[in-house]
Amino acid sequence: MKKIYFLLFMLSIGQLYGQVVNQNIPAVLGAPSTLRAPNGTTAHTTIRAHYMIYPAELAALPNGAKITSVGFVYNNGVNTPVTGNLKFYLENSVATSNTKSTTWATAITGMDSLYDGTYAIPVSTTPTTSSFVLNDTFTYSGNGIQVAYDYLGSTFATTLATYDCNNSVASDLKMIATTTTTPGTTLTAASSWRPGLYITYVNPFTNDVAVEFLVLEAGHHNKVYDTTQTIVGSITNNSIGALTSVPVTLEITGANASTTTQTVATIASGASQTVTFSGLSAANSGIQTIKLSVPSDQFTNNDSIVLNQSINCDSIGYADNSAPYTSIGFNTGQGILAAKHTGSSTVNSSVKTIYVDLDINPNIAGNQLQGVLLDTGGVIIDSSAAITITTAQLGTRVSFPLTGNNVITTANPDYYIGIRQYANATVGYFPLASNNPAIVPTDRYYGFNFTGGGISAPYTTLGTISAGALIEVERITLTSSVANDSICEGQNIVLTASGTSSATYDFQSGGTSVQNSASVNYTTIPTATSIMSVEGEYNICPILSNEINLVVVTIDSSASKTNDSTGAATMTMAGTSYQWIDCGTGLAVPGATFQVFTASASGNYKVAVSLNGCSDTSSCYAFTLPTASIANNGIKSLSVYPSPANNYLVVETENIAITTLSIVDVNGKLISTNTPQNSSVKLDVSSLKSGVYLLKIETANGSEVRRFIKQ
Repeated sequence: MKKIYFLLFMLSIGQLYGQVVNQNIPAVLGAPSTLRAPNGTTAHTTIRAHYMIYPAELAALPNGAKITSVGFVYNNGVNTPVTGNLKFYLENSVATSNTKSTTWATAITGMDSLYDGTYAIPVSTTPTTSSFVLNDTFTYSGNGIQVAYDYLGSTFATTLATYDCNNSVASDLKMIATTTTTPGTTLTAASSWRPGLYITYVNPFTNDVAVEFLVLEAGHHNKVYDTTQTIVGSITNNSIGALTSVPVTLEITGANASTTTQTVATIASGASQTVTFSGLSAANSGIQTIKLSVPSDQFTNNDSIVLNQSINCDSIGYADNSAPYTSIGFNTGQGILAAKHTGSSTVNSSVKTIYVDLDINPNIAGNQLQGVLLDTGGVIIDSSAAITITTAQLGTRVSFPLTGNNVITTANPDYYIGIRQYANATVGYFPLASNNPAIVPTDRYYGFNFTGGGISAPYTTLGTISAGALIEVERITLTSSVANDSICEGQNIVLTASGTSSATYDFQSGGTSVQNSASVNYTTIPTATSIMSVEGEYNICPILSNEINLVVVTIDSSASKTNDSTGAATMTMAGTSYQWIDCGTGLAVPGATFQVFTASASGNYKVAVSLNGCSDTSSCYAFTLPTASIANNGIKSLSVYPSPANNYLVVETENIAITTLSIVDVNGKLISTNTPQNSSVKLDVSSLKSGVYLLKIETANGSEVRRFIKQ
């Protein structure tokens, strides 16, 4: 697997060694730089710089602390031994910005010259420090500290040393570096990167307990997975001697309020103690504040830590909504950075969207990221579309909707939500924001190959990666007893909920509840078209279902006679299928399958109407056709067929020449006239509309009118 590169950070917490305490200042680091302090190459043959560390960044440093040694904080050192001469200065300051002169001699006037001697830049490929003992003790007065250093190198390396910095104050550091042994007199460059210092001070306290860290199961806790949670904290005895009976209190206010206190029986000087609070309720949705505290003592700045937490049904993520302090990624490489989660042991779920908070570095813009979901073995089971990050998205939360239909089963509940970083060999980038706590439990964060697999060892020093997911309990399956969801008017149907179980099932029509009970069935006779769904509940979280569109088919079986004398009738409802029926015989009239019907003989007729599998039959309608309407002098052996006719109508006599053939519609309108002068005629009727027509046949021996149906 590709090696993952990240912006290293170190905890700004005190470690006790007998009578002294070690601490990083500023409190927050995490921004690497090879340019703002001696990097060990000839480019930094000389370097001069000064910057401020402000009161808010020194909250863990007690007023009156006597600093005895200082060192730089390195992400990595050089590749071969490097030495030079270092001059180091400190000054207590009430300034709210770095107002020191850019003229070096003026800038250091009035500052305490605390070291002037040999300084070795460490040889190391991993994080380290290199401290020097001050010529005189520096006493911190409780405000800000002005820092200045002047370095002249004598031996050099080819690998640059990288310093862990804070870059939160724009252009605070003023500096100049040269490749000659003559240092610059004017500081011509400005930077936001201020190198972190590793300081040692004399421990002044006989009673100081520090709350070091507070680790939540999740900043966004999903109660579908668990309605209880475990919270872990740690305290350190920063006192000179051992302490006994130290109460540690976890107070939760908000959605699941509670207060729990554990007592640490004894804790040695410099020792740390982990305190675990388990079985805490996470049953109620909402925002809550979690505070881990010890009683007020000689140094109150470190007596508590407060975090916010969301308890909800639809999201999961270790990070809370606090501001990120660093960023991580694969630099110029590619790979997947993922957070491991464990689903419910009793109900299936699915991941709908992966989200991540992006860093603000402009190098991220224009690069591609993609959300991926991996199973227990690191196989990618779902993914989003790849997104090209825009400048507007920097420093914001970006969502990656997944495109598949994944299911996290109770049999295999472990999964990884990941962000795939595409390589950029020209401009490396670290896209993902990271939050406190800086040190996290194992089995949370991992790296994978670009295509999945190749899982790394767990990452515990990358901070709390600000990535999460929107999840959903596997949906209830809603089915209808009518297969095509078309319901005949007055028809009884049964809707059935299956799959994910629920204590109750709320059947809804158009979003309005129509039955809420333990029954998985709902029986109804729909009177109008509606959208049906059902909602269940798991751990007081909604379980949704698919929707069914029930279309109620209404049949209008009425008809109206348009011409009684010619036997014509029209079915009211259009767009359906029809069959006209002789009420006297109960038999279908051959060919009478149209909306308009014309009777060929007097009688009673009705029509059966069908639409989408539903049918109804009209009342019977009486037709009386007067015989006078048909002139019939009789033609011997006259035959007219077929009826109904499609394209042709045959008219035949027994050796009697047909002189004229006239077609008339039922309203008496003449349609066509032919003079065949033959005893057998094949008459083209293909152009006629469907319906009933009158055919008048004339011969030398008489005339006759016959009805025929054009189909």
